[in-house]
Amino acid sequence: MRNVGYVAIDDGPRRTLAALQSHLPGPWLDAKRCDWGGSLRAQDIELLICGTSDSEQGREAEAGARRAAHALGVPAVVIEDFPGNFAAMSTPPRLLCVESEFAAALARRQMSALAVHVGPAIRYDALRRASTALRREEHSADAVLWIGQPETSDALRTLEELLPALQARGARLWFRAHPRDAGYAAGEYARFLGRAGEIEDVTRLPLEECLKRRPRLAITQFSSLAIEAGFWGIPALNVLFTDVGGRTLAARKGYAVPPWCEAGAAFLILRAQEMDKVLDRALGSAEARRGVMDAFDEYFSVGTEGAPALINLLYNQGLL
Repeated sequence: MRNVGYVAIDDGPRRTLAALQSHLPGPWLDAKRCDWGGSLRAQDIELLICGTSDSEQGREAEAGARRAAHALGVPAVVIEDFPGNFAAMSTPPRLLCVESEFAAALARRQMSALAVHVGPAIRYDALRRASTALRREEHSADAVLWIGQPETSDALRTLEELLPALQARGARLWFRAHPRDAGYAAGEYARFLGRAGEIEDVTRLPLEECLKRRPRLAITQFSSLAIEAGFWGIPALNVLFTDVGGRTLAARKGYAVPPWCEAGAAFLILRAQEMDKVLDRALGSAEARRGVMDAFDEYFSVGTEGAPALINLLYNQGLL
């Protein structure tokens, strides 16, 4: 079997590759060295498996690793952790792995001759195995979890619309800022976080601890962590106003509405005028919540792990 090496910088891609690494052992290459060719040679890497980071630093590092692998004749497999994260280069990877035909079409807009494998996102395999146990507990009746994105101004504007509607329904907010949200460190959320009894700052808690508290809803603009909540049986609500959130998603990923929202696997608010109607369904309608979770289970293939099929494909293609 070939010696496999892994490169991923941001948290999402690292989670994704770690799910594969648990089946297919291999070292993480040292991103701090930046001598990717030296790292590949030193560890005798024969297959590079690379993530798709969204940060500038992450994209540059992973692109450097892919260029070095190509120069050494080492095949590269890229595993996308979120639709639209794949970045084209002059030389395509041997294989790109994505979660849906939607994501495959996005990638082929950049590189038409790309070899693509579509299968369940391996990032969530451990959650798939545990989902039955994770869904056994009841939800909090009066609390929702906010899962932030890096863009402070988008989050502030969204929260300004969201908080009065939650307050009118007696719902408290557990606030979790994104680790790359510079505005959080600068205190730009102080006017919200000072509302004792209405908002609790849980940013320093690991996501698992937040989900163990069983919020009734996970609210985000488009964080993949809200998808993780679904495996705990916690429905997600994506708030993507056209000019706030939706515009950012379109600029960063190439689409304004996530495909799982289009499939009914999450609640969705596109306009402030929809806030009351959607929140009433998301918080108060057992039928609507069941419908979202049924669609979630289908879209994210909750009963099927992604890693085994991918590993089998790599063997069949002579990459392992």
